[in-house]
Amino acid sequence: MGQITVFAGGFGSGKSELALNYAMSKQAAEHKTVLADLDLVNPYFASREAKDMLESQGIRVVAPRADLSFGDVPSIPGEIIGMLQQDNEMIVDLAGDEVGSLVLGYLKAFMQRKTIFYLVVNPYRPFSQNIESLREVKELMEAAAQREFTAIISNPNLVKETTLDTIRKGHSKVMTFSESLGIPVAYLTVEERFYHDLLNEYGDQLRALRLYLAPNWL
Repeated sequence: MGQITVFAGGFGSGKSELALNYAMSKQAAEHKTVLADLDLVNPYFASREAKDMLESQGIRVVAPRADLSFGDVPSIPGEIIGMLQQDNEMIVDLAGDEVGSLVLGYLKAFMQRKTIFYLVVNPYRPFSQNIESLREVKELMEAAAQREFTAIISNPNLVKETTLDTIRKGHSKVMTFSESLGIPVAYLTVEERFYHDLLNEYGDQLRALRLYLAPNWL
């Protein structure tokens, strides 16, 4: 049976781009792939914005209806719960905040197969510029999920202002966070344009990202 892979992170962490890239890679490997967009906080740069493109590749995209997305208790359609219990590669795009923790807490009873739980960190964004804020997110999400984060994905960027120096300095900061939190860094993700310049430096830890969601004005 396929696994569940959860990408959690705050606004600007890049978790939605990571979820999209991961879904595309799984589908390319001929898996039955489902992407569940459960970020109920941020209406912009969400996985569901790429639904047409993903579904043209055979990836199923599911998300709550807008009128079910908010409230004291998240209302998650039975379709999503059912898919969590099926044999597929299930990718979950989740906010890394109080609402995300509510969603995760609601779903924990249905996530009984192997689950990989990633915390996506962009150290240039407010929620992860210091260890105190990041630790708060970590503890909130882990308490709701009743499981520990598997690993951190380091995604240091300033969108179109990103340079090689931006990536190196940001990743160094994420490595310091990793040591303090006791969570390993699984990958360093960078835009495709930086990949070959950094490959010798970071080796197998490096992953290239294709940007699907960033608008031209950024």
